[in-house]
Amino acid sequence: MRRLVANGVFLAILLAGTVAATVAGVGYQAIRHSVAHRPGAAGGRALGMVALPPGAPVRLRISAIGVNAAIEPLGLLADGTLQPPSAWQAAGWYAGGVTPGDVGPAVIAGHVDSISGPAVFYRLRQLRPGDLALVQSRDGRLLTFVVDSLAVYPKIAFPSAAVYGPTPLATLRLITCTGDFDWHAHTYLDNLVVSAHLRTRPASRGADGQLADHTDD
Repeated sequence: MRRLVANGVFLAILLAGTVAATVAGVGYQAIRHSVAHRPGAAGGRALGMVALPPGAPVRLRISAIGVNAAIEPLGLLADGTLQPPSAWQAAGWYAGGVTPGDVGPAVIAGHVDSISGPAVFYRLRQLRPGDLALVQSRDGRLLTFVVDSLAVYPKIAFPSAAVYGPTPLATLRLITCTGDFDWHAHTYLDNLVVSAHLRTRPASRGADGQLADHTDD
């Protein structure tokens, strides 16, 4: 289990996978409250009960790896786990954590693959420092994050403080599963974490109305 700090609330994070026989595994993120902050037994915290802020992310574009995906807010299920993204090609943002653009690490997770092939974060491992990730929010803002690093961590030795601890700047963490697949445990052995910082100059829309990437000055 790994400890996650988000908006002052301690969480434990578990990345797991499901699998069908003879096909590729499916990686997804699940976030669980610590015992002290578990939701009540009667229904827990339903997604529909979470009031989303104006800055809630709605779309993620990473042109370097061909990602142009909707972002859905993810709430907690009755057992305290985070709802996985509802579609293989959609990303999910933990709505109870840091909002992209705010100070601290905002967490966006996505499937790495599915029973039918690659999923939204399949090519996440191909990102390089300097690549751009654009996040569009509900209020129309376009936030540009610049990739700083990629790291692969064994799930059994995940550096929670470094990945999920407080940061002095607005930070984005893109997370999926990676590494070898444990067919006995039905899970990937490692996690891939892409870290990026917010660039102050906002993104803009091109003549075609699409989000336009810009390189740093």
